[in-house]
Order: sequence, then structure tokens, then C-alpha cells
Amino acid sequence: MTDLRDSDAAEDAEGRKADPVPRAGRRRRVFQQGRLVLGPDRLVACEVADLSVAGARLRVPARVALPEAFSLVIVGDDLRTVAVRLRWRRGDFAGVTFEGAGAYIA
Repeated sequence: MTDLRDSDAAEDAEGRKADPVPRAGRRRRVFQQGRLVLGPDRLVACEVADLSVAGARLRVPARVALPEAFSLVIVGDDLRTVAVRLRWRRGDFAGVTFEGAGAYIA
């Protein structure tokens, strides 16, 4: 079974639903604490809900505005900071992809 990205917002030029895009990696469900680095003096607590080598699903209060790119600190067996890019946002959840050399090794 192929793991597919949720595509309910994706449409082609004519407004038709586009085919789902295959995921870059398999997700694992996790419950790890995280911190979003949104500025030099602004850290926001979050929960890392799903994790793969390519990205993560975060639980972040909907009232928190997220920029297009920011750093994410993940507390696991060790403390990791990775550069991420926002891909989608629905309510209290946000999907991010890991950028360049900062990719997360699960």
C-alpha cells in the first residue's frame, strides 16, 4: 500500500482535483515535545505527532501564525534543531518538510 499525501486542497489549472502525491518517506507516529523558533526571542511549544526522514506533522495552537520557514527543536533521545518549511496548515495541525542538510534521521 502506497502512503499518499492528503490532497484535498490540490487542484489543477482547470479546478479539478489533482492526483495524490506519493510521500517521500514513511511516517511514524511519535509524541515528542518540540519548540518552534519564530524569532530571536520567540519560542512556541508544540507537539511532534508524526515524523519521517522528510518531514513532520506538528500540533500547534491555531492562533499561532507560522512563517513560511523557521527552525524546529525536537526533544527526543537527544536535542535536535532542524530548519523546516511549512507545507500545510489545518486547525491545530501543521505539516513541515525538513530543509537541506538539516534533514531528520529517524
